Amino acid sequence: MEPTLPEVADIAPSTLKQIGALPVSRDRNGQWTVTLITTRDSGRWSIPKGNPIKKLSKAKAAALEAIEEGGLIGTMSKRPIGSYLFWKRRSGHWELADVAVYLLTIETRATEFKEKGLRQIQDFSFEDAEDAIVEPGLKTLIRLTGEKLNRGRG
Repeated sequence: MEPTLPEVADIAPSTLKQIGALPVSRDRNGQWTVTLITTRDSGRWSIPKGNPIKKLSKAKAAALEAIEEGGLIGTMSKRPIGSYLFWKRRSGHWELADVAVYLLTIETRATEFKEKGLRQIQDFSFEDAEDAIVEPGLKTLIRLTGEKLNRGRG
């Protein structure tokens, strides 16, 4: 008798859909930089991200995450510039998360925001940001965005 195999949908991990913002700005020399923040749980460098919010577009939800997590305010792209996967630690298990990333051009930085004091915030060159990030997909997205923004600048 042949064994009954489970359907792929029954064994594939569920994927948590998230949104994120890749915050960028120009330094004094006109070079584009990226602003990273640390995660609350592990303290690793990352981007502002979270779950979609009902009644908000995904871009507006990503903009809200950037404000709450880092006080970063600016113009958000209407469409994602890419996405990446990472394993998110949950209580007692890990869950695969798929993050749709929107480009946030920083215009101002709030001095007071919801998670002030819970995270570090730092501006990086795109090369240094790529080195600081652990998730391979986010590293690639940062590198490609930096190449596109800084193309033709010496």
